Amino acid sequence: MVPMQDNQPSEKPSGETTPPGIPQPPPIIPKPDIRDFRAAGPTYGAETSNHSKKRKKERTHPTDPYAPLPKRRGCSGCGGCVGGLAILVILLVASIVGAWFWMGPGRFVSRGYTVVNLSGQESAEITTAPDKPTVFLAPGSLRYDVPVTQVPVAIYARELHVEGDFHDEASLNAVKITATPRARFAKDLEINAAEFTDEGLTLKGALSGRVIRNLP
Repeated sequence: MVPMQDNQPSEKPSGETTPPGIPQPPPIIPKPDIRDFRAAGPTYGAETSNHSKKRKKERTHPTDPYAPLPKRRGCSGCGGCVGGLAILVILLVASIVGAWFWMGPGRFVSRGYTVVNLSGQESAEITTAPDKPTVFLAPGSLRYDVPVTQVPVAIYARELHVEGDFHDEASLNAVKITATPRARFAKDLEINAAEFTDEGLTLKGALSGRVIRNLP
């Protein structure tokens, strides 16, 4: 026995009927309202915020030039300072060299004195008289014990002990100078010392120079 088919038409949810033998279509689902944010611009900030407002002096693009910086007074940069300092150092060195030349041994060299350099000797002694104007340079202590000196002499030392007869002008320069009673000067004598001990020298000419402390 064949069961009877139900030939009654089916009803759609909307109330419409579908003819028998035709499959029922799927229900209609409404599409969601989706916004396309690609054309909506940035979603951060607000149009009226202070950060989004363009200021008059604000740069609008990375390639826009900056406003010129105000010129600084004084030093024109590290290079200018270094250059100026180098010039000052050069001038200072030149001044020291000039002072040493004209006020130190250099003034005797310019006058034709022969230079006797006793460098490398902590202590030295001169017992032979020079035969021409001479300037002696001693970095340490020096003992000048010459019976008779006929020519002009200039002596530079740290400590100086002098005796003998000087028939021409003499210049004595040291931190400490000691002149014994046997030191006799027939002409002018120049003494430059921090400490000068006069044990009874004899001087017939003029005395010049500068002494900070006189002994005994």
